[in-house]
Amino acid sequence: MKKKRFHHVYINLIFLICISIIVMDVISFGKSLKFTTTSGDLPDVEGIVVFTGGENRVQTAIQLLSQNIGQRLFISGVNPNTKKSDISHRIKSDRKLLDCCIDLGKNANNTFENAFETIRWVQNNNFKSLVIVTSNYHMKRSLFILKQSDPNIKFIPFHVESTLLQDTNSSLTEKIRALTIEYLKYTYTRLYFLFQLN
Repeated sequence: MKKKRFHHVYINLIFLICISIIVMDVISFGKSLKFTTTSGDLPDVEGIVVFTGGENRVQTAIQLLSQNIGQRLFISGVNPNTKKSDISHRIKSDRKLLDCCIDLGKNANNTFENAFETIRWVQNNNFKSLVIVTSNYHMKRSLFILKQSDPNIKFIPFHVESTLLQDTNSSLTEKIRALTIEYLKYTYTRLYFLFQLN
């Protein structure tokens, strides 16, 4: 009888510990959404990388480059049919800046591929410090993959506020759904690398 009671208490304790860990992890993820960055916060870096797929990301990255932050910009996840002239026309950026200092990566279809494409570009340029531009909800997972891919490179986050989270026309359900999906992807990513290392 005592063994059964001890076993029951033990199971409940394990359950409570697991729930506590998950709750703290979710809170930590939620806090990351509140991070904001300005160009004045950035240290000297060699390059900038932006992951496409979110609003204002590319425009923000080009603005940083035009402010003499970094030597070159890499836009990862570009549609294979997209040309620099298309980007220049769409966001009304300086074509000379695009021609001299911006590279397009057209082989990435997800965040893992963004990271691997980025690492190759960084290594080809012998860069050791990099600003990462992506949406605030996407930053935590992006940085995690990048740091796992090459821990010797210094990655500095530059958060772009998600228009979905700021949009008053989007329902709370839509926002919670988007954040839940991103959190599950972040959890999967950590488990993926955990088992890869083992």
